[in-house]
Amino acid sequence: MRMVAMLALAVSAAGPAFAQWKYPGCADLDATQFKFTELFNRHATLGAAAGDESMEEPVQFALQGVNKAGTEALDHVDIYFVQRLGGVKYYDGAAKKIGDMGEIPVWAAVTGGSNDNGLMGIALDPAFAKNRWMYLWYAPPIANKNLNRRLHLGRFTVTAQNTLDMKSEKVIIDMLASKNDHWHSGGPMEFDAYGDLWIQIGNNSDDVDDSLFTQYSKDSSSNDEWGAGNTASMRGGTIRIHPDDSPKGYSIPKGNFGEYWAAEWEKKGRADLAAEYRNPAKVLPEIYIKGERSNYSIALHPTKRWLAWGTVNFQSSRDEFNIAAHPEFTGFPYFHADNERVPGQQQMLGKLEDPAAPMNNSALSSGVHELPPAVPGTVNSLVPVAIGGPIYLYNPANPSRSKFPPHLHNSWIGFDWKQSQMHVFGLDTNTLTVTTKTRVDNGLFKGIGLRGPLGAHYGPDGALYLLNYDGSYSTFNPGITRVEYTGTCLPSGDAIRADAAQRFNIVLTPTALEVRESGPHAFALFDHAGRRLLDLRGVQGARYDFVALRSRAGLKPGLYLTRVETAAGVYIRRVSFL
Repeated sequence: MRMVAMLALAVSAAGPAFAQWKYPGCADLDATQFKFTELFNRHATLGAAAGDESMEEPVQFALQGVNKAGTEALDHVDIYFVQRLGGVKYYDGAAKKIGDMGEIPVWAAVTGGSNDNGLMGIALDPAFAKNRWMYLWYAPPIANKNLNRRLHLGRFTVTAQNTLDMKSEKVIIDMLASKNDHWHSGGPMEFDAYGDLWIQIGNNSDDVDDSLFTQYSKDSSSNDEWGAGNTASMRGGTIRIHPDDSPKGYSIPKGNFGEYWAAEWEKKGRADLAAEYRNPAKVLPEIYIKGERSNYSIALHPTKRWLAWGTVNFQSSRDEFNIAAHPEFTGFPYFHADNERVPGQQQMLGKLEDPAAPMNNSALSSGVHELPPAVPGTVNSLVPVAIGGPIYLYNPANPSRSKFPPHLHNSWIGFDWKQSQMHVFGLDTNTLTVTTKTRVDNGLFKGIGLRGPLGAHYGPDGALYLLNYDGSYSTFNPGITRVEYTGTCLPSGDAIRADAAQRFNIVLTPTALEVRESGPHAFALFDHAGRRLLDLRGVQGARYDFVALRSRAGLKPGLYLTRVETAAGVYIRRVSFL
């Protein structure tokens, strides 16, 4: 289970220094060391270099670094973003102009109403510069409003002119959505270093009052025991897949929800339950997290693959920021926040669920009845509308002078969409706990100008890019802001002990990797698409020569990913085989 820090820390008051975050030999951070640039917005105001009056409800975005011709040096960052009613646009970071890429037909645009069944997610393939693949999450129109809606993950090819080739679409996921509910259809997506794609999908159910548990017919699908609490449904959680060029379009990474919990049940002597969790009809193999209501944000720890997100709960005062190191059941529709019971259980179910042994006995659920123990939120009841932001790791090898400083190494951002607030959480990466939480929009990042923040990413330049959705429809002015560090504390090379060096006794040279960590360990090698190429087991002192490994695995020269698992944790680094 996740190790959860039960924080009693006060949100810090605004002040001249950001004293909670320090780095040896450097001055404390303050607001004068950060620059806020409104890259573009609808009205070309607030100093924005570009405007687009046709911009309407941008909900998610993706970044693509573009190198200088013939070099590996970053020239600029392009931004691709999607709008709820189907528009796909991009911001040319060199020309500082916004362009239209195409229009995806969606159910929300056909109805003209305010709902989440539109174009809600975007991700760029890790090899986008070569294959030009863009992934979009959306709800296509349906012929009959009395039918269940669908949710699609579509892969499109982007032309050299930065338009969508509509005929290129490959529908990778086509799943059943709700008939009655208009909300929480999912969309936030992110690739990890292994080429796996993680996708957040909300409960997409009518969860007002007693309809959390009411036994509607299967055709209505207006019930959370049919979705969020049902392991045979992708709704209400996170899925993890590995996109590829196979006829299906993806494979299943190791260690997802069913596989993980089958092993856990076997440890507890429950071979019968383990067999159920291995049954792909009972537990869909794509699932990683179950038990979510409205999880409209996503972030991945760059080296540890921890999943982080915000959850908007049944009671808005019980919203959560969550971070998980392995597959979990996070409780909904039975529990939220610190495993508090969601109202309505006794009246509708005739009993109170036990968070240590939750049961979904609904006739609407075709999944397993015995669910894993419910895991409470990591940070609870801090904000009324929780949107999780990215996790930052300071990279001393990144030559950018705009990257965030080492003070913020292993920090995680969270937003309150409703109140336009921004918080920074400190992470203990040994124990997966939150050690510090600080509100920064009224202190360190004073002047950032938040307007309904709905998402953020760190760019290849190490700067923070933030999407302001702006829910104030009278002055509606959505856009994207860039936050860069302007201070001088940017140590490189051996001047900083990076995340891996703090925890592992491992030496990486241009030609070899040597494990000095005590005890046995596992070594694995992956290609750029995340395919596992080689598995080895070693002991302290083992040395892996890259030329020998390349010959052993029959590999061509190129960039590969190494993964070393020791008792202390997991070490991941990219290596180049010449």
